[in-house]
Amino acid sequence: MIDERIPAMTDKELDNLHANAVRLAQSGSVKQKSEAERLLPVIEEALASRKTDKATAMAEKKKAKPKAVRKTKAKVVVDEEESESEAAD
Repeated sequence: MIDERIPAMTDKELDNLHANAVRLAQSGSVKQKSEAERLLPVIEEALASRKTDKATAMAEKKKAKPKAVRKTKAKVVVDEEESESEAAD
């Protein structure tokens, strides 16, 4: 069944499935409407979960990145000061 394949779908595939399910829930045959209405909560849960996972990953990445940048900038500043001191001698 399609709902078993949802975890393996790419984000784009899941977005397309969601759009199709919404469309079929509104204008499909009785069978299509029924299946779309059954799938929509599953699809929306998967979309929400992925959005949360991405936000968490981005927050962790953002939190880790400034420290590395500060260390790099501090090292560059120290290296430049040492070069200036050596040039002055």
